Amino acid sequence: MANSGGFGPEGSLGSLGSLGSLGSLGSLGSLGSLGSLGSLGSLGSLGSAPANPPLLVQALITNRDGIAGSFEPVPAGDVDADNQESTAYLDRLSPGVRASIFSLELGSRIGFKFTGGEANVYHLQTEYGTSQTKYQLLMAMKRPTQEIFSDQLTMIANYADLRADRAGEIISQLATPLEFLRSIAFVDPDRTPFTVELLGMSLWLANYVEMRVKYALACKRPIEWSPQIQPMIWTPTHGSLPSGHATEAFCMAQVLWRLLQETGTEPYSGDLWGEMMMRQAARIAINRTVAGVHFPVDSAAGAVLGLNLGEYFVRRSMQNAPDKGWKFDGTLFKDASGSAEGLDFDWRQYYDFATSPPGLKAETDWVSEEDFLNSAPDAPSQPLGWLWNKAKAEW
Repeated sequence: MANSGGFGPEGSLGSLGSLGSLGSLGSLGSLGSLGSLGSLGSLGSLGSAPANPPLLVQALITNRDGIAGSFEPVPAGDVDADNQESTAYLDRLSPGVRASIFSLELGSRIGFKFTGGEANVYHLQTEYGTSQTKYQLLMAMKRPTQEIFSDQLTMIANYADLRADRAGEIISQLATPLEFLRSIAFVDPDRTPFTVELLGMSLWLANYVEMRVKYALACKRPIEWSPQIQPMIWTPTHGSLPSGHATEAFCMAQVLWRLLQETGTEPYSGDLWGEMMMRQAARIAINRTVAGVHFPVDSAAGAVLGLNLGEYFVRRSMQNAPDKGWKFDGTLFKDASGSAEGLDFDWRQYYDFATSPPGLKAETDWVSEEDFLNSAPDAPSQPLGWLWNKAKAEW
């Protein structure tokens, strides 16, 4: 991911980085692998609960026999009922149970359709209890031409020179991006457990959407183009574009940066924090090209999708209705000469982290923004709002 302006250590053919397939995220369906958010102890419970120790089970049986005595009925009026559909109840739940609730809040509003060679992701606007519903275009993505992929093969081959230097990073980044993001911001499962939980759900959303888009666009991996690429790691079985690592890293970076911005706490809300998070996401993305499993255009598409989903996640969590969609047209990923041979991934071409809120600059032919059309009422998500406020209070 070279930076044309020479910014930052994440880019340019002397300091690249890429994102690839998220092997361990395959189990995100069960949310079990969210415990791997950096072997962060408190999120380990996002998987299935550990079995009850057999000796303790037996002891509890005999213990009750010894102390319970004859059962005494309990009148209904002696027990206060909990309030229904109340966020106050979320405090009592384990992170794993809450993850299921947040997943429905997010996933039930996402729609998908593939038409005319375009993968379309939608947000469902709805006011509960009314008939007013409307799918709004959240993300539209077209895959590049075969000529564009062909143009970029030489760049991938050249990136292989960095493999020895980047091997440690590449292997470590096979897991989730959180370990690298928390080297920038002081995220820790004991110090900021709700921030970890918030980032875990943004990761879930990114994976939920990216895999469906990958399936629809069906882009071949570099190893399927040339026997000389010879990736340094196993190539994932799912499609190449958009890059899953880029999608997830930029989505989580966007969410974390927006969270710090919203706190207003010094020095966390300073622009340098946002710059570092975007550089980190870019480094993760580019390392996947170095590894030989992604084209630079994959990272460009993944970054756009990840930034879009990150802001979408933030707006829903802040109780603000989403109102914009983004488009990525891979067929236009070319330089002024009409070639993609020297066109590397540079997030700065279309994203400005320093605006409030940070967003798309839309300065390229292949990335654009579009307002929702004829919006319908949109009910906010109270559970996501609860999680956002809990995370915000940690800073």
